[in-house]
Amino acid sequence: MDSTLAPAYQALPSLVFVRAEIPARHPTAAILGEERMGSGVATAPDVVVTAHYLVLGASRIQLQGADGHKRTVRHVAVDHESGLAVLSLEGAPLRAAAFADGSARPGMPVFMLTCTGERDFKGATGHVTQVGPFEAFWEYMLDRAIMTTMLNPGLAGGPLFDARARVAGIVSLGLAAVARFSLAIPIALFEERRERLERGEDPAPGERRAWLGFYPQASDDGIAVTGVVPGGPAESAGLKRGDLLVSVDGQAVLGLRQLYEAIWASGPGDVIGMQVLRDEAIQVVQVLAGDRYEFFR
Repeated sequence: MDSTLAPAYQALPSLVFVRAEIPARHPTAAILGEERMGSGVATAPDVVVTAHYLVLGASRIQLQGADGHKRTVRHVAVDHESGLAVLSLEGAPLRAAAFADGSARPGMPVFMLTCTGERDFKGATGHVTQVGPFEAFWEYMLDRAIMTTMLNPGLAGGPLFDARARVAGIVSLGLAAVARFSLAIPIALFEERRERLERGEDPAPGERRAWLGFYPQASDDGIAVTGVVPGGPAESAGLKRGDLLVSVDGQAVLGLRQLYEAIWASGPGDVIGMQVLRDEAIQVVQVLAGDRYEFFR
């Protein structure tokens, strides 16, 4: 990597390689695969934080630190709202990384460390280009996602560091856009949920969002349904690929953020009326909202 080496060497002992095995029957296996590899960062001697989709539904997780020692994963907690997962470990203690003070800001120099294998570590340097809203087509939204200029040279789930080797975020996605090459989830979202996640608990039932199990894509023509999760609430209700969303419970939706805010005003078990344009006619599809924590368990 082309950064000053001292911060990278300081941060490396907190980096881990993660390999997860997912049963073929799990709802995510068809899309994300039955074997997933990624990176993570130690936030305590026996706690690692990574991107949640790497370990979602895993029946077995192998974890190895930069020191070459393997650790046993005792418990996994996922947070669908932030997109983070917390792994509680047994084995030799890891060196916990420090957290950055305050929020990331445009122009801030940053570097990332990641893995491409159990003993293969890579890094990259750059700076933050934007901190702001981000919406994705799998019913996921952040208010303050961190966009950077770096191309991820390895696997997702690794830490984004500031210039003093303090964790600012968890690298989640690669973005094919000018000056937005990678996206990181702010570490502040982990800090807000830390106590619950380290206890291995899901959000309380009253705190969970409605989940429909569909893939909406926004364009100049509106919001189109590009697919549904097999066995999910949207498929069960009859929502179809190609449907053009008009409104949610009578509220017009013009973009993904507005759509998700309308859906998340309800909770699991609520009926949500989706008005769609299908075959040149408006139809109402009544969707019984599901619980993502139960569905993907």
